[in-house]
Parts: sequence; C-alpha cells; structure tokens
Amino acid sequence: MTRAIPPAGDLVTLIQACLRNAEGLLADARLLLDAGRIPRAHSLATLALEEIGKSCVCVLGLFPMPVRSFGIRSDDDFWAVWRSHTDKLLWARGLLSLLIREPDGPVLAAAGRLADAVRGEHLRKLRGLYVDYTDGSVLLPADIPAPEAHELISDVEAVLDVAVEAWCHKAVRERLRNVQEHLGDFNSMMASAMQVLQADPDAAVAITRQLLRGDGQAADS
Repeated sequence: MTRAIPPAGDLVTLIQACLRNAEGLLADARLLLDAGRIPRAHSLATLALEEIGKSCVCVLGLFPMPVRSFGIRSDDDFWAVWRSHTDKLLWARGLLSLLIREPDGPVLAAAGRLADAVRGEHLRKLRGLYVDYTDGSVLLPADIPAPEAHELISDVEAVLDVAVEAWCHKAVRERLRNVQEHLGDFNSMMASAMQVLQADPDAAVAITRQLLRGDGQAADS
C-alpha cells in the first residue's frame, strides 16, 4: 500500500526545513572549500542540492496536477522520489537549468541531458567521500578538482536564492490557503498550462521563467 503524501501544512514545513538545511550544508561546504578539503566540500554541496530537490518534490505534493508525476521515471509515489538521489538532483538541476537560467538549446533536449547528468553527479558525490576501485585503478576522493567544487557551490547558491525567497517567509501559508480556496480555478489553470507545455515546451518554460523572475511582461506573452 502506497504511503500517503503529508498534509499541506506539513509539506510547507518540510519545504522550509529542507531549504534551511540546504543553507547549512552549503555553509559547511564553503568552510571545507576554504580549508582546502575539496572532495568533501563538493559532496556536501551535492547534498545541499538534493535537499533543494526534496523541497521541489514537496511543492509538487502541495498542488493537484492533471498527471501526477514526481520523478524521472514518471513515478506517482511521493516517497519513492523522496528517497531517490537522482530524482531529487534532477528537480534541483531542472529548476536551475530550465527556469532560473536559460536552457542550452530546446527544452526537451536540455531536460534529457539533465537526466543523464544527475546520475553522474550522484556518483561524483560518492567519489568525494569514498575510495573506489575500477579497472585496476584506485580512485581517491582527492581526484575531484577545486574548480568543479567551486562551480557546484555557485550553482547551489543560485537555486537557494530563488527557492528561499519563494518559500521561507511567513506569508507563504496564507498564499497557499488562498490557492486552496480557489482550487477549481487553479485546476483549470494547470490543465491549460499542461496543454501549452505539450504544444510548445520552449514557450511554456520561457513564460514560467519570466514569472519566476517577476517579469511583468510574461502576462503579455
């Protein structure tokens, strides 16, 4: 039997807790980076990215969607995705690469590349913590270069800036209550949005990106 999704109030608490934990992990990653502990700094920054992805899964749990899908396997099980390292990384990377920044090429192609990239990112996180052995070679955590850790920490900062501003404030629960009071209108809007996404993914993501940035011109698109 599938375990139930937490109630809305708990989901908001989880979102905020995940984002605050990501902030703490990122702060620790910076300390390690400054101390020259590059591999572990990289691993902690990846864990911070996973916590951001976990908050994204909670956001999806808050709102009824025409097609319920939490993970990269079209998984409708909230808890399976909650436990999946690659799914959580994909949501965080998708937020960064498709909505916060401009995607590199068509949206569907960019999303496909992300799905492949996050699998490698999860393995790189493990590489920052453990000794491994492959094809006759001993792989050490120190093999992760400093520029890679710096870039990852910068990416985590970019996503956190947006996510914390959106969710870590007192008014968020009141806004959620307003959405729930007009759930019929919200469902109709989401159904229309899904149709636009299917018809023209690039245009739909561009409009969402403008709204995320607070660009008033999005309404005219």
